[in-house]
Parts: sequence; structure tokens; C-alpha cells
Amino acid sequence: MAGRMWTLVGLLCMISGGGALAAGPRGGPPSTSDSTRHAAFDRLLEQFVDARGDVDYAALQRQADSVLAPYLQALADTRPSMLDREARLAFWINAYNAYTLKLIVDHYPVASIRDIDGPPGGGTPFERPVGPVADTVRTLDEIEHEIIRERFDEPRIHFALVCAAKSCPRLRREAYTGAQLDAQLDAQARRFLHAAPKNRIPDREGAIALSRILKWYGGDFGPTPAAIQRALAPYFEGSVRDSLAQGAYTVRYRPYDWTLNASSLDRGDGDPERAAGP
Repeated sequence: MAGRMWTLVGLLCMISGGGALAAGPRGGPPSTSDSTRHAAFDRLLEQFVDARGDVDYAALQRQADSVLAPYLQALADTRPSMLDREARLAFWINAYNAYTLKLIVDHYPVASIRDIDGPPGGGTPFERPVGPVADTVRTLDEIEHEIIRERFDEPRIHFALVCAAKSCPRLRREAYTGAQLDAQLDAQARRFLHAAPKNRIPDREGAIALSRILKWYGGDFGPTPAAIQRALAPYFEGSVRDSLAQGAYTVRYRPYDWTLNASSLDRGDGDPERAAGP
């Protein structure tokens, strides 16, 4: 009798999620881990993105059917509503970046993403349908503005979404995952804000020169230039941090370089060692 009782207890534990046969959400198959879900994108980014965050689009275009298309299919089949908040946000950031790559390789060679036509009837390439995510055909604008910015109160996404331009944040050489998302977004923010071609903090006495991303989406960081500075302060040290925290700087915004974020090897205008530099 006692043996049968312990057997029953063990089975109940496994069914309730304590054993290896734990069911996925809503009684479905075992859950896919976040790292497994984005493993194919991890491999793609490691292979085709250099240490500067630039992309070898020519090589990616040649192999897109085998290395990009399967991941895009996985994005189409995933139901992000089944994921926790961090995993959902990571999913949509990866979807934006992956479909930006697809948009470029589908039209490569181009000098800029803005050289690609928008949808019929007019508009920008960001309004052009790019493919299915979560079983619905999306545009890049929909993913960024109607999903990510609308549903997630997270201004650091502006340091992670990469629209294939030189003035964009650098494309990370790994996929975003829910478990690592906070650390990844913090690293992206620090990297972007300290990149002299994009931001100069400080620029000259009493002034800073910021990326236009912080002008276009300044409201996501705060309602005033002083509030934006306070949002940036944690990524700096010493007197610069203090001045930002006080909103003490005069702010100007830098021109935006829409040149394609193609690697030097892709463009044929750099040597391999320099292209792989920091």
C-alpha cells in the first residue's frame, strides 16, 4: 500500500511540473527554452556580424535560405503570448532585427535601407510588409511602434533595435533572451552612449551632442531635455554623471548617417584585421 502511495505521489509531482515530463503552457508539449528558441539567430549573428556590429550582407544573402529562413519560420510559428514579459520583449526585438536583415538581403546591394521602396501607394521601407511573426504578416514599424513601444515600457529598446544604418546601435553578435535581457539592454545602452560617432557626452564645455534617436524618441526617456539627461546619467561616471543627473548640459543632436551598416569586408574597402576590431 505504501509503495503504491509513493508511486502516485511521484506521478502527481511530474504532472504538476516537478519532473522531466512537465507539460508546456496550457497543457501543450514541453516548453522550448528561450535560448533554444533563438539558437539559430545566435549562430547567424556570430557568423555574419563583425565585432563592430556591421554585417557581411553579401555572404548572408548567399546563405539566407539555409541560415535566415528557418529562423524566420520559427518566428512565424511562435506564440509570444505564452512567454513571460522578458522573453516576449526579447522575441520582438529579435524579430525586428531579423526581418531588417531579410529586408536588406532581399534587395541587396543597396547603399541604404532608405533606397528600398515602401509599400504600394507610397510610404517608407519600414511600412512595407516584411513577413509573418506570430502567424501575422508584420511591418518593421508595426513591430517597433505598435507592439514593442506600445506594450513594453522600456526605453532601452532604442539601443537594441537596429535599422541597418551606420548611426543605428551596433547589432549584437548574439540573440536577446529573456534571462539575459536586462544585462544585454544595459550593455547596449552603455556601448551606444559611449560611441563617439553617435554621441559626444560631453561634447564641449557645458554641452552634449546626442544621437537623433534620442530626439526622435526622447519622450520615451522623459518629457524634457533635462529628463533625458537624467535617464542617461547611470551610464556615466564622475562629474559627467553628476551634470547629467542635474540636467545641466545644453543639448544638441547630431546628423544621422543612413549609410548601410555593411562590414568593411562586404564593401571591399578594409582589411580583415581592421574590420574585426573593437
